[in-house]
Amino acid sequence: MLDLRFRKVGLGAFDYKRTPWFQTILSEARDYKKTLLYFVFPAVAAIPPLLEAVISLVYGHVFPLYCLAPLLISLIQVAAIRIIGKVEFFSWLSMASLAVAFVLSAYVERGLSVVTLVMVFLPVFCLQLHGSRRGSFLYGGISLAFVLAWGFASLGLLPPWKTYLGPVSFVALAVGSALLYLFSLYSERRQENLVGKLTDLMVFSPSTGLPNREVLTFSLDPTLHYVFAIIKIENFSDLVALFGYEFSDTISQFASQQLSKHEIRYGYRTYQLKYNEYGVLILRDGPTSTVNAIQLLDEIVRALDLEALPWEQDRIRLVYRVGGTSISPGDTRSPLSMADIALKRAEHSQSVITVFTDDTHERETSYNYVMRFSDLVTNRENGTFRAVFQPIYKADGSGISWYEALLRIKKQDGTFSSIYPYLEVARSTGFYHYLTEFILRKSAEAILEFDINVSVNISIADIVRSDFIALVEEIHHMIRDRAGRIIFEILESDELVELDKCVWFIDYVSRFGFRIAIDDFGSGYSNYINLLNLPIDIVKIDGSLIRRIRSDENAKTLVEGIVHFCKKTNKQTVAEFVEDDEVYDSLQNLNIDYFQGYYFSRPKPLSGPSEVGDA
Repeated sequence: MLDLRFRKVGLGAFDYKRTPWFQTILSEARDYKKTLLYFVFPAVAAIPPLLEAVISLVYGHVFPLYCLAPLLISLIQVAAIRIIGKVEFFSWLSMASLAVAFVLSAYVERGLSVVTLVMVFLPVFCLQLHGSRRGSFLYGGISLAFVLAWGFASLGLLPPWKTYLGPVSFVALAVGSALLYLFSLYSERRQENLVGKLTDLMVFSPSTGLPNREVLTFSLDPTLHYVFAIIKIENFSDLVALFGYEFSDTISQFASQQLSKHEIRYGYRTYQLKYNEYGVLILRDGPTSTVNAIQLLDEIVRALDLEALPWEQDRIRLVYRVGGTSISPGDTRSPLSMADIALKRAEHSQSVITVFTDDTHERETSYNYVMRFSDLVTNRENGTFRAVFQPIYKADGSGISWYEALLRIKKQDGTFSSIYPYLEVARSTGFYHYLTEFILRKSAEAILEFDINVSVNISIADIVRSDFIALVEEIHHMIRDRAGRIIFEILESDELVELDKCVWFIDYVSRFGFRIAIDDFGSGYSNYINLLNLPIDIVKIDGSLIRRIRSDENAKTLVEGIVHFCKKTNKQTVAEFVEDDEVYDSLQNLNIDYFQGYYFSRPKPLSGPSEVGDA
């Protein structure tokens, strides 16, 4: 049934029998057949001897031992299934035993009960054990053989039957079994249609009708050559935000229609991977070079770019980005993973099309990503994250003003590393909020023990989370009796969108005596506009500018401008990455308020009063 269904929609290569959902259906069907063969078939086979036993007792007849044969056969079959398995084989054996019983019962005395029983239960067993298509042929074949045998016996071409089955009885049985067959066939067809509809829901996208990722995975022939690509609608989220969530289906349906329209021309098949990502699988006669793959994918993208999405009086152009890969026979790597790596490279390089090449950089990047995620998981499970603190010194030399809390992660070799190489992985895997919570709690513990001020790095993503606000309230409750307070450092490289929420957050935490700093100022997008729009207390000048100040007059001029602006707007300044005498000397006359860097102290755990200094 499913073979024909998938061939009709051009998915003849889809090896659905290997999918988890089909294996589940197969397992359930096998269990159902076992139930029929274990319980129903023996119960039916026990009816003739029971009837004959009653008749023998009532009329004083000798009990015919042949009536026990079907029951014995069914019990032997049950035992064989338990030992050998092979449910499908024994289901056919059951049908054969019914056919034999059908014929032999006509040649024994009082075999009418067996004939009647077989005719009643035959259509049920045929359809339930073998489905509507094969079951219909099986039932028709056995019934035709029985009719022919009855006809030949009536004409004298076969030995006469000992069981009398007159025309009226025969017609009555035939009509009764036919009605039962039709009812069973209707029920079986209805069940198969329901399975087909459920299969469609699992195989095809409800919104676009395209086959899904699982179909792609199980359609790949390991002996053939392909080019596979992920085509992503780059501006999907922006369009949905602009026109509303309901517009998402309109975009997906338009894109799927355009991709499907060009399938025959370019010889590919389209698959729905995500709401805004499509897979394109192109069968090739032989190996495809990177250059040829890019040319082929470029032709497809150009064809897609010719059509724009109609919207009221306007037309909206979709922006596509493509990551592709070539697939060769025997290639054990996942084409989805390779194409996804290429897509990410296209996004980072702002390219329209990138094709995966088996170079060391790609393998190393993927490997490092996996290993960093593994390190994050291991540290969380083992509780091996570590907090270290780097002091921020007053420029006038009067001591330490506060400490910046920094997170360290334990690597597999036992050493500790900065958290910064792990931040991208943490953000993309939903791990980031664990890191923020850990370092904020460790900062609160330092305040409770040493009564110092501690600064903590946060992002815009933290500010807009309600659970982060609840955590801030909890931290304030913990340290409210201490003089030490939290300084939140917002990364300036995070583009400060959600300005209203930022203003609300700053106003809210200011009530607790907490302060706000902009970190890495001079490295991001908004720069001075952030200082004008947000009530910020401290500006930490980006370390790359501080490093260049000793040899780059432009960097020095820019730092002087930042300091001058901050003085005019009553904001304090911090020079980060002060690493040696030369940098320190270059900063002496710039009127900066605080210094931070290895020249003064490396980040380390706080262990006692000597580590705290003049806080």
